[in-house]
Amino acid sequence: MEKDKNTLIWIAIAVIVAIFVLGSFGMGGYGMMGFGVGFGFLFMLLFWGLIIWLIVTLINASQSNKTESEDSLTILKKRYASGEITKKHYEEMKKELVRK
Repeated sequence: MEKDKNTLIWIAIAVIVAIFVLGSFGMGGYGMMGFGVGFGFLFMLLFWGLIIWLIVTLINASQSNKTESEDSLTILKKRYASGEITKKHYEEMKKELVRK
C-alpha cells in the first residue's frame, strides 16, 4: 500500500514538472511578462507541493498511531516469555484459548 502511495506521488510530481517544462513560463513565453509569471508559477508549485506534503504526512502519522491488534495467543506467549506467568499458568490459559 505504501508503494502505491509513493508511486502516485512521483507520478503527480512528474506531471507537474512536465507541465512546467513543456509549457511556457507564462502567457507571453519568454517575453517581458512571461518570465515574471513563470516565477509566480514556480512559487505556486512550491505552495501546492507543501500542501500535498503536509496532507500526506498527516495521513501517514494518523495511520502509524493505530496499533495492530494482537491475537490472544501471541499476548499469552509474550507474557510467558517475559516471566509474568509460570509454565503451569501458560499451559492452562493456552488450553482455554484453544477451546474457544
